Amino acid sequence: MKFILCAALVAVTGVAGATVNRCVDADGQVLLTDTECPAGSRAEEYVERVPVAMTSQVAAASAPRSRWASLPRPLVRKTVSTDVATLQAARQNLLLQDETSKETSKQRRLLSAR
Repeated sequence: MKFILCAALVAVTGVAGATVNRCVDADGQVLLTDTECPAGSRAEEYVERVPVAMTSQVAAASAPRSRWASLPRPLVRKTVSTDVATLQAARQNLLLQDETSKETSKQRRLLSAR
């Protein structure tokens, strides 16, 4: 689930990367927009300054590895027949418990009736 969320966020940020136009009007007012500059203003080159921490050129600090990370993990896949057998056994167990509880309740009623 987390992977899907991360993939969606990466896809959205890629789409959101639109060009930004810097427009300066006659009074010197600056307008940053993603559309064309309005009439009466001139377009200037705009270079977005990204903080160093957000660039991919910075090497990520290596985090200490957990001692559990290097342990081998066996790939165990249950077969469908194992799951069916488990469910059938659980059903039989519940049916037996049902019968036992019915017999116990009958015995209690008989004892209380005496």
